Amino acid sequence: MDSDPRRRRVTTDRRPASSLSATDEVSSFIAQSWQRSRQAGVVPDGSSPPRLQFVEDLDLRRRLVQCASPILDRLHDDLSGMSLSVALTDEHAQVMLRRDNDPVLAAKLDSVYFAPGFNYSEELIGTNGVGTALETGMAVYVDGREHFHEAIHDFTCAGAPIHNPILGRVEGLIDISGLAREANPLMRQLALGAARDVESALRSTGSAKQQLVLGEFLAACRRRQVAVYSLSCGVFMSNTIGSRLLDPIDEAFLREEAHSLLGPSRITQLALHLPSGGTITVKRNIIEDGAEVAGVILEVERPPHPRSSTTHHRSLPALPGSTGSSPQWTRCSRELISLASTDANTILRGEGGSGRLTLARGAHLYKNPQAPIAVVDCNPTESVEERLRSALDSAATTVVLRDIDLLDARLDQAVSDVVSADQRSYPARWIVATSSTDGDRLLHSALARNFTTTIDVPALRHHPGDVPAIIRMCLGQLAPHRDADIPDDVLRVLKKYHWPGNITELVDTLKHALRAKPAGVITAVDLPPALSSAPRRTMTAMESAERDAIVVALRECGGNRVAAAKSLGIARSSLYRKIDTFGIHL
Repeated sequence: MDSDPRRRRVTTDRRPASSLSATDEVSSFIAQSWQRSRQAGVVPDGSSPPRLQFVEDLDLRRRLVQCASPILDRLHDDLSGMSLSVALTDEHAQVMLRRDNDPVLAAKLDSVYFAPGFNYSEELIGTNGVGTALETGMAVYVDGREHFHEAIHDFTCAGAPIHNPILGRVEGLIDISGLAREANPLMRQLALGAARDVESALRSTGSAKQQLVLGEFLAACRRRQVAVYSLSCGVFMSNTIGSRLLDPIDEAFLREEAHSLLGPSRITQLALHLPSGGTITVKRNIIEDGAEVAGVILEVERPPHPRSSTTHHRSLPALPGSTGSSPQWTRCSRELISLASTDANTILRGEGGSGRLTLARGAHLYKNPQAPIAVVDCNPTESVEERLRSALDSAATTVVLRDIDLLDARLDQAVSDVVSADQRSYPARWIVATSSTDGDRLLHSALARNFTTTIDVPALRHHPGDVPAIIRMCLGQLAPHRDADIPDDVLRVLKKYHWPGNITELVDTLKHALRAKPAGVITAVDLPPALSSAPRRTMTAMESAERDAIVVALRECGGNRVAAAKSLGIARSSLYRKIDTFGIHL
C-alpha cells in the first residue's frame, strides 16, 4: 500500500480537470499549475495526445549548452546505479540534451516525446517538472499523477531553473526524471545542485568580460542622466532611461548596430537614423579585457533640435525604376552611375531583395536606354556557361550575372574564362554581378578578378526614410488605376518594421494589403501580422504561425489582451510571455 498520504489522495480522489480543487485534492502549488494548464487548453485525457512542438535545428553552440554539458555528464555518472535521466532545456522549455542510465526508461521518455527538440512548456503539456519550474521560476518536484496530462502519469520529475549570474534572468533548466514507482524527493535537491553548478560555470566563463562591462555600464549611468546601453558576450541591456527611449523596432536596430560597433574603429561619436524616422546621437566606448574586446557601452541621446521633416517633395529617381533620397541610397546610385559611364565591371553586394538587380537595370537604362540588357542567373543547376555565351552573342550591351556567389569552383573558372574572353574583344560588354554579403564566398573566386570594384547596396532597414517614396512608386505600378494612398499611421508601421526581406518583402506586403482591401483606404489591419512583431531572434515556422495568430487575435479584440487570450484559449500569463518573446507591438 502507498505510504505517502498526499500521493494517495491524488491517486484515489482525482476528478476530471474541470473540477479540480486547490483544497481537497492536491497542494495549492500543483492546483494552480493545473488551473493554468486548463486555461491554456491542455486536455488531461490520455486519449487526447498533448500538443507538440518540435525544433530540429537546436543551437548546441550557445554558452548554456557548453557550460551544462560536463555537469550533465558528471551527474549522469553519479546516478549510474539508478534508473534516472538528466536533461537540459532552454528558457522556452525546449529540450536541448538528455543523458540516460536506463534504456527502458529512455524508451519510455521517447514514447512521450521528452527528447531533444521537443517543447515541454506548461501551456503545451500541462503541469510537469520543466514547464512548471520555468512558469514559476522555482525548483519543483512533480510526482506521478500530479502531472496534468495522463500520458505522463508514470513519471516523476524534478526541475530547477538556471539563472544568468549577471542579469538574473532564466537561461534554461536542469530536469531529473524517473518512473513514479521509483521516485525520491531528493531528485529536486539534485536538480537544484546541478543548476547551481551550471550557474557557477556560466559565471566563470562569461563573468570576467561581463563584469568588466557591467562596471563601466554602471559608471556611465552614474556619470550622466542619459540612455545607456551595453553589449557583452551577446547580452544587450539598457538602463531605465534607455528602456523608455526607443520602441522595440528602434531598439532592435540599435542592438544590431552595437554588434558592428564592437570592431576596431577611431569613431567615438556618431549619428544613427532610426527605422522610426528619428535620429539619435551615440557616444561609443569600447571596453577591453587585455588584448580582447569585452564589450561596448553606448550613451544615447536624441538631438536637442531635430531637423523638421514637415516638408515633403517628390524628386525624379536618380536611376530609372528605383527611388530614394537617403544618403545611403544616393551614394550607392551615384557610384554606380559613375562606374557605368566608364564601363567598369562592378559587383553589387547586398542582402536578397535589397534592389541589386533593380540598380543594375536602372544604371543600364541611364547609360543607354535604347540598348537591351541580358540577365544570367548563376544557379549551378542550370547551364550557366551556355546561357552566358548566348547573352554575350546577343545585342545586349550590359550583362548581369546574378548571384555569382552560388557558383562552385568549376563553374566559377569556366564563367571567368568566358568573361575574360569577352573583355578582350571589341566592343566589350559592361558586366555587372550581384552577390550576397558573405565576403568569404568570393575570396578564391577567379571570376571576381574580372571586376573593378564592389558597391555595397544598403539593406532597407538601413535607409527607412526611403520607404514612403518606394511605396508611392510601387503602388503606382501595382495599382495604377486606384487611389491607394497610405495613411500616416500605417506609414509609421511600415517605416518602423525591420524588413528582413528588404524591398522584395515591402512589395509583397503592399500586394497583401491591396488584396486584403480591394477598395478603400488601407489600414494597419490590412498588413501582414509579421509587421507587428520585432522578435529578438530568428523564429521557427511554428513560432511564426503562433505569432500571426496572436497578432490577428489582438487586432480583432482591439488590443484587449484579456479578450485576445480568451479567444486564443490560452492563459493571460502565456499570452503576455509570448507577446514579449515575439516582440509584438500594436
